[in-house]
Amino acid sequence: MTLCKRLIARLDIKGSRLIKGVRFEGLRVVGDPCDAATLYANSGADELLYVDAVASLFGRNSLSDLLRRTSREVFIPITAGGGVRSVKDAADLLAAGADKIAVNTAALESPELITNLAEAFGRQCVVASIQARRTADGAWVAMKEAGRERTGRDVADWIKQLNQLGAGEILLTSVDQDGTCSGPDEDLIAVASSIARVPLVVGGGFAEVDQLNTVLQHPQVSAVSLGAALHQRRLNLETVKYKLTGSVSKIPLRHVAHGVSTSSRLDELKEDYSLAELCIGVIDYGMGNQQSLVNALQCLGAEIVLSDQTNQLSSCDLLALPGVGAFPKGMSSLRSRCLDTWLCQEWVASKKPLLGICLGMQMLFESSDEFGESYGLGVLQGQVKSLPAFDVDGQSIILPHMGWNRLIEGSASLFDNSFEVIYQYFVHSFVATEVDPASVMFHCNYGHHPFVAAVRNGSIAGFQFHPERSGLDGLRLLAMTCRELISPADMLLE
Repeated sequence: MTLCKRLIARLDIKGSRLIKGVRFEGLRVVGDPCDAATLYANSGADELLYVDAVASLFGRNSLSDLLRRTSREVFIPITAGGGVRSVKDAADLLAAGADKIAVNTAALESPELITNLAEAFGRQCVVASIQARRTADGAWVAMKEAGRERTGRDVADWIKQLNQLGAGEILLTSVDQDGTCSGPDEDLIAVASSIARVPLVVGGGFAEVDQLNTVLQHPQVSAVSLGAALHQRRLNLETVKYKLTGSVSKIPLRHVAHGVSTSSRLDELKEDYSLAELCIGVIDYGMGNQQSLVNALQCLGAEIVLSDQTNQLSSCDLLALPGVGAFPKGMSSLRSRCLDTWLCQEWVASKKPLLGICLGMQMLFESSDEFGESYGLGVLQGQVKSLPAFDVDGQSIILPHMGWNRLIEGSASLFDNSFEVIYQYFVHSFVATEVDPASVMFHCNYGHHPFVAAVRNGSIAGFQFHPERSGLDGLRLLAMTCRELISPADMLLE
């Protein structure tokens, strides 16, 4: 089954304002970023991209407050970039609600930053941003400082280097076409598609559905970022998706409920699947996006304890172990807080509910070979290994597995009847293997390879995807699973 292509809403920020220019110049205010984020998310955006447009000039990023506000209202993935110069800068943005980190200027000046970020958070978290300007000889030069300064580095050579440094995704923006709504630089996209070995997001100049259709046909192009065309209302995401999934192009895209109010659906969900009167502990061990999970659970009515202290977590009804990052660093962080022993010998041994998400799910298993052999918590049987690099026909598979994929029910499904078609957001390169089929809640296909997407064994469950970033369907899955783990008899079945 094919991974969905993505439409990403790009929001350039200056201070607290949404701005947009043409070719990265003449920046003007076009609205409020939170209002725009909510509008685009409700219209069908698959992700949001926040870029602090002046951060590199002033040597700091001011997106943290905006990320916190947005992630309380929006439940789709968010990439944040601009002025990120260190692992700490990235950690701060992830803690505020970002799911991925985009870097440009600092990576051009110190390419090892890409590797350092990948080792700290996992390569799936690292987006290498390239601002490409066409040169007189028909090539492209990588720009820095928000598209203002030439680096002398050839874009094609830089992409090849990024493949080796550990970037999980490449965001390629044409400076020449940015903000013009005059069409993308198709030559640039063709060249980049031929050499990129990770998911490729392209932007700059898009304003017509036909342009999107043409570019999304490239196998290497995973997504298109849209800015000016959305702000100027030249494109409507709901309409674009309807046309792209039609009988002519059949681009695989995440389904959007056409003409249905997202706010009304959210109100119904919070009423039907409320987690009110439940206390859920979110284990804070310094690995990424725990705030996104906190926001989702609070939206569903739960009382949240965010802590790494066992005396605070021990009184909760359920514990959630989230995480964005690399397996060895995650286990090291748990061990440094003595949480690994406490979880295994006290919490799980007492058959208390535990839910792992993404990295948190992977650490429930016995071991992982990410960056060498590492031991996990071992509360579930199985080993974590890399997704295959090649399909059954010998064609290379793009890694990381990044985007929206369809869930297929397994034998441990929580539901009596077949669940409707549901897509959830994935961002990973490693998966659980040698898992007992009787404990698989959901699996997915990537290429022609099936992999475990969710597991459940007694009071322990895990999601390889991010339900807290997978829209209303993700929130519903999250709520239903929490309720089932805490009190199976009270489970609402559809």
